[in-house]
Amino acid sequence: MKNIVGIICEYDPFHRGHARQFSLIRAQLPDALIVCLMSGCFTQRGMPALFSPAFRAKAALEAGADIVLELPTIAAVRDAENFALGGVGIFNRLGFISQLSFGTENPDLSLLGQIAHLLEHPDAVFQTALQQSLAQGKPFAAAQADGVAAALGQADTAAVVSKPNNILAICYLRALDRLQSSILPLPVKRDGSYHSASLSDAVYPSASAVRSAYLTGDLKAAESACGYALSDTDVHRPDALDAVLLNTLRSLPADALKSLPDCSEGLENRLKQSAAQATNQTELLSLLKTRRYTHTRLNRLLIHAMLGLNADLLRAYPQPPYVRLLGFRKEREPALALLRNAQIPVIAKASEGDKANPLYQLDERAYDLWALGAKLPAGLMYRQQIVIV
Repeated sequence: MKNIVGIICEYDPFHRGHARQFSLIRAQLPDALIVCLMSGCFTQRGMPALFSPAFRAKAALEAGADIVLELPTIAAVRDAENFALGGVGIFNRLGFISQLSFGTENPDLSLLGQIAHLLEHPDAVFQTALQQSLAQGKPFAAAQADGVAAALGQADTAAVVSKPNNILAICYLRALDRLQSSILPLPVKRDGSYHSASLSDAVYPSASAVRSAYLTGDLKAAESACGYALSDTDVHRPDALDAVLLNTLRSLPADALKSLPDCSEGLENRLKQSAAQATNQTELLSLLKTRRYTHTRLNRLLIHAMLGLNADLLRAYPQPPYVRLLGFRKEREPALALLRNAQIPVIAKASEGDKANPLYQLDERAYDLWALGAKLPAGLMYRQQIVIV
């Protein structure tokens, strides 16, 4: 098969905007096989997914995806650069992905590629501007945008680098560069506001707006944005693990907190003190928040603590060594032969995975934590069946 398009995704939840991406891919490549690599129980923004991996995979398959794989937790809950690197690394080692499709606010692949190359190979002008902005107390993302604008001599590039889909697009391009991958980028222009808090039939929705509608009880609007029923499935609400989180943080010594990824500059002490005072995650974030530390970065730090994901584990496993199969379209079953010949192990049944592997144990903990928040018994990863539509 000539065109096998990979999409790295979360689908929290899958909605009409995601289905539009499938349509745009097939408008360009009518014969394309679409392989989605989806986050499991927790997402890149450091929060539990609202719905289970199996439910989200089924929605994607029914909308036109051909195969859905699961991005291991070690990559799914990282910053944008490492989220992208983990996903692209898996696609690269599968050995059959020809294109990588991703959404952008700016479809100018030349400009995005130029920015990606600069970030992979930073020059002195970029480094100086970056350090100056960090010294002013700016968050790293904003300081990085200042560095890009200074190095490229284009003030408007700062706005390009600050948009969420562009950020991930640039990270995908960086990963392709770093891994010297032959996979070709296939950008799709994002239609609609990524952070829109409301839903409208006139535009494609954002996942955050769908979640907001669902969580505030507007089921009709959320289902309209998704195109399928959301009422009869297990749900993990954002605050379901607040007590578990606070107990974890209060129980861990400061040295253990210091070993968490991206926990630096004495943040472990602030984390310990704040956890002792807070009674829920919202209060905790309010106590922790500073100009330098965004809510997303702090949320990732908190989920790393709950999952037991520390810097030593990341150093030992710079790339996920396996991928799991979540589901496929029955008419595309012959394409599963591609997985059997992949250059990375593809695990079809959870029971066949290496239970001694610390990353597999991390996945299992993620599923059990998600199940706890959804009021389900432990062992969800092993009970979940491959989805076939």
